[in-house]
Amino acid sequence: MVYTLLMAKKILIIDDDYNIVKKSKEELLKAGYIVVVAFSAKEGINKLKEEKPDCVLLDLVLPDESGFKVAQDIKSLPDFINTPIIATSLKHEEVDKHIAAKSGITVYVEKPIDYKRLLFDIKDVLGE
Repeated sequence: MVYTLLMAKKILIIDDDYNIVKKSKEELLKAGYIVVVAFSAKEGINKLKEEKPDCVLLDLVLPDESGFKVAQDIKSLPDFINTPIIATSLKHEEVDKHIAAKSGITVYVEKPIDYKRLLFDIKDVLGE
């Protein structure tokens, strides 16, 4: 068991919707990931620096900052330039997907979240 925990990848969820966070955390824990949670952009950046996750699951609409801006902030930090960011959003417009890509977001997932697909996307960006 200790070996598994040492090998487990860490996912940071930044989302202000408690129900989505709860469901996402459950699904990620079941899949064997270590999960860290933040409910705002500011808390997310702090947890990013403290926890050094392997991947970030980022809501694009947060109470204190745009998720696009948070993604840019993450990518501006030298230690996190290569950290994959998976955006989750209720926005389904092509322009949002384009802005996401320009902001450094690796994968764009529309809400409601299809967790089978999300887990596939996480494994893909982590090279698993």
